[in-house]
Formats: sequence, C-alpha cells, structure tokens
Amino acid sequence: MSGAARLREMADAGGPLVLPGVYDGLSARLAVQSGFGALVVGGYSVAASRLGMPDFGFLTQTEISDAARDICAAVPGVPVVVDADTGYGNALSAARTARLLHRAGAAGMILEDQEWPKRCGHMAGKRIVPAADWLAKIRALEKMP
Repeated sequence: MSGAARLREMADAGGPLVLPGVYDGLSARLAVQSGFGALVVGGYSVAASRLGMPDFGFLTQTEISDAARDICAAVPGVPVVVDADTGYGNALSAARTARLLHRAGAAGMILEDQEWPKRCGHMAGKRIVPAADWLAKIRALEKMP
C-alpha cells in the first residue's frame, strides 16, 4: 500500500491525525520510534536545518524534494506529508513540485496560497494570491500525470 493510501486510511478512521514535524532522517526515525504513524516535513525546519535561514522563501524546490527523499528513505512505509510552500512559482511549477515530491516518496503536500516571496505562517504581513491564481495551481495538480 502506498504512503498516500495509508494516509487516506488513517484519515478515514476518524479522529485527529497527529503528525510530528521532522526535518531529516534521524528526526523521522525518532518520531516513528516514539509511536507516530505519519510525519510532516516543515519548510521552516528544513530551511533552518539545511540553510540556517528562516522560512522566507530561501528554500528551493530541489532542496525540499531532496529532504523529502532522504526522510522517506529513512522511514519506509510511513506516510510523509511535505510543506511545499507556494509550489515554488506558478501553476506549472506547483505541478512540477508535486511530481518531484511524489517521486521522493511523499504521501502528500501542503500548498500555501501566499504571494511570493512568502512569509512564515506565524508572521505579520502575509498576502494571499488571487483566487484565480490559486485555482490554476490546484487544477494543474489535478492534471498532473
């Protein structure tokens, strides 16, 4: 069963899903050893651990997919959801990001609706994209092979 199918099964079981945030293979293994059945890779934690930078859009599409690949390899069979920021560009970039994360082994992704450059979710000054732009990204993901 794929990670996405396992994640769907967990969601359909009812009740809350608690996914701890991880940023590398070791933190993923520790979370699984602590009893968690699914994980989330946060953009902030990956930007901070890999680059020593805040979550202001410094992390690239390739860096987050590389982190996802390493984490998924460290915990085979465990559903991993990845923070994909805004998809790293327009609708085509968002679809490419989804493909990269799927190939890395991710069970799902979080796609933000902020303008670029994005800001940390807990900081003031965030602006969202027009609904038409957001829908274009979602439609591109739906058409993804």
